[in-house]
Amino acid sequence: MLSKLRNRKGFTLVELLIVIVILGILAAIVIARFAGATKESKESNLKGNLRTIRSSLEMYKANSKSNSYPANLDDLWKGTNVDVDSKTFLERIPIDPFYRSKDVYLATAIFSPIDLATERDANITGAGGWAYDSLTGRVCANYFSTDTSAGVPLDTSWGAAYNIW
Repeated sequence: MLSKLRNRKGFTLVELLIVIVILGILAAIVIARFAGATKESKESNLKGNLRTIRSSLEMYKANSKSNSYPANLDDLWKGTNVDVDSKTFLERIPIDPFYRSKDVYLATAIFSPIDLATERDANITGAGGWAYDSLTGRVCANYFSTDTSAGVPLDTSWGAAYNIW
């Protein structure tokens, strides 16, 4: 009878539990290692989008007859402004990867040209997308760290580096 038990094919319960525990440990190591990869990839995407928009703004200004930036970012891709010979500088406005928004908020200082930074920063709402100053041609992530409204990521520490003009 003992020989019949030894000839059976398969795994015992203890062997299966050991394999499951080993796989669980390996999964925990892999998940912990790549947990921050999502945030890092979004930051990289955001930096690339900012570079693309900023270089398109400079190309627009270089092609502009009045040597000025567009009144809004839509002029970069809609080709509606008669001030430039070349009509399209962007295929479309890139999406902010953190907020999943491509909205553009005008943050041009209107009241006091001497203190532009204070007025621009007051127009950064935290609603996602981009903040744009048509006077200086600067664009940044539309981010404000004290905003706690719905839709804002729980970890907003990423934004400090990307809402700099």
